[in-house]
Amino acid sequence: MITQTQISAYERCKRFYYLKYVSRLVWPVEVTDRRQIRQGEDFHLLIRQLLMGFPRSSLLVPADSENLSGWLDVFQREDPIGKPDMIFPEREVTVNYADVLWLGKFDALAVYDGEIRIFDWKTSGRKPDAAHYLSSPQTRLYRFLAKTCAARLLGASQHGIPAENIEMDYWFPEYPEETIRLPYSEDEYARDMTWLRTLAREMCAVNEADFPRTEKTRRCEFCDYRTYCFPTAALLPVEDEIQRSDEELIPDDVFQAEFFLPDLPSDSDREETNF
Repeated sequence: MITQTQISAYERCKRFYYLKYVSRLVWPVEVTDRRQIRQGEDFHLLIRQLLMGFPRSSLLVPADSENLSGWLDVFQREDPIGKPDMIFPEREVTVNYADVLWLGKFDALAVYDGEIRIFDWKTSGRKPDAAHYLSSPQTRLYRFLAKTCAARLLGASQHGIPAENIEMDYWFPEYPEETIRLPYSEDEYARDMTWLRTLAREMCAVNEADFPRTEKTRRCEFCDYRTYCFPTAALLPVEDEIQRSDEELIPDDVFQAEFFLPDLPSDSDREETNF
C-alpha cells in the first residue's frame, strides 16, 4: 500500500523511504515537533465534526491550543466549502492500480452539480505556493483517485466524469484569502497514470542499493533517521531552519480505507491493473 506521505518521503530521500517503510526501522532520534502535529490533527477533527452537523458550542477545543479557536472562527466566517449538493468529510479510498494499492484520505470531498472538489486543510503556517502544490504528490495522487473512483463514489455514469470536473482546493486558516485551486484535465490524468506506474515499479524494489541517500544533505539535519546514515559524525549546522510541510505533519499511513476498483480509460491500462 502506498500513500502520498510515502511518495513524498521517496521523492525527498529514497534511503529515508527505505528505512521507514521497507525496513520499518524505529526512529533513533525524533526531531518532529509533535505539538504542531497534534494541533493539525485536532483542527482536522474539529472541522470534520462541523461538517457532520455538530454545533460549534459542542466542540471540545483543547485549552492548551494557541490557534484552534481562531482557525475555527476563520473557517466559519470564510465558509470555504459553501453549499455543496453532497459533502463527505474525511473520505478514505484505495485503488488497485499497476499491482499496487494506492491510498488517499480526503479532508473533505464535496459535489456541486456533477463537479467534484477535494478540500485539504493546511495548518503548518507555510505560506501558500501554488507551484509547490500543483506538482506535489498529494495533488497528483488525490486528483487521480477522485477521477478513478468518481463513478463509485457518486453513482455517476459507467464512464465516470470528465477530469475537467475535478478540482483540488488547499485552504489555509492562516491565509484564508489565498486558497489554492487546482483544476484537473484528461492530459494530467494520463500523465499521472504513467507517473504512478513508474513509482509502483521503483518503490516496490527489494534491493537496498535501489534506495540511495539524497545528495541534498541539508535535508539530513532535520531527518529522524539521520543517525543511520551519520552514526558518528555530527552534521554541519544550517543557516535557516527547514519548515516541515503539511504533507509531513499529518501522516496518512494507517487508516481504514474503502476499496474501489479503478475506472480505466483504455485497454492497455486495464491490462496493467488487477481486478
